[in-house]
Amino acid sequence: MTEIRIVSCAALFALVLCLCAGGHLSAQELRLAAPAEMADSGFLKHILPRFKLKHRITVTPVGPEDTADMALIPGGADGARVFAAIDGPEYRLVLLGGAETAKFRDWLLSAPGKSAVESFPRGGPPAYTADLPEIVQEAVVDLTGDVVLGSKLALQHCGRCHVVDKRNRMGGIGSTPSFGAMRARPHWVDLFTKYWSENPHPSFTEVIGVTEPFGPGHESHVAPVQLTLDEIDAIVAFVGTLKPKNLGRPVQSN
Repeated sequence: MTEIRIVSCAALFALVLCLCAGGHLSAQELRLAAPAEMADSGFLKHILPRFKLKHRITVTPVGPEDTADMALIPGGADGARVFAAIDGPEYRLVLLGGAETAKFRDWLLSAPGKSAVESFPRGGPPAYTADLPEIVQEAVVDLTGDVVLGSKLALQHCGRCHVVDKRNRMGGIGSTPSFGAMRARPHWVDLFTKYWSENPHPSFTEVIGVTEPFGPGHESHVAPVQLTLDEIDAIVAFVGTLKPKNLGRPVQSN
């Protein structure tokens, strides 16, 4: 009985020695490619030990051109959006190989990871933020109208009140938004497709076969606009070719 106890203690002691000597027998190691300025600032030395404490995975920073298991890249469309520099670029984490890399991504997106990001540098204003604005994906719309016809009709009829494009950039009415500004709205297709039903358009717009024709008892006080549904589709197709105008805030309509 005594001999068995001695052997067990010896085995346990040997295991402890191995752990002390190797330091990370149960730990894994990942290589993270990151911009040089991020490594030089001390940011990575700030967050990576916190991740290791949670997952026992060592993350070693390497240069952007070195072989790596994952990479922090400013801008771009690939990878997960993880944080952004204050008054600087947004960073994405691209996973290049190894199942364990997902743990680092998930940690960065967790409450402890976000806290680690935003607590750098210690004692000073944060250099990074994990509070990223939501990206609203614009729906892909299949516009089949005649763009050339729509361009002509938009300038002819809508250009009386709106700036359509550079052709009448000095025209329009100051209180009406430009086509470029309205194009920036998330639901611009519905806005233009159904424009004739929104004030003040019903008072002077006739959609042939849809709305009541102007005539005795239903007069328009300005020159009426007569359009078919196909012509409205053409205008919408033309608007789809315009570059949205970024005004810094959504266009408000009455």
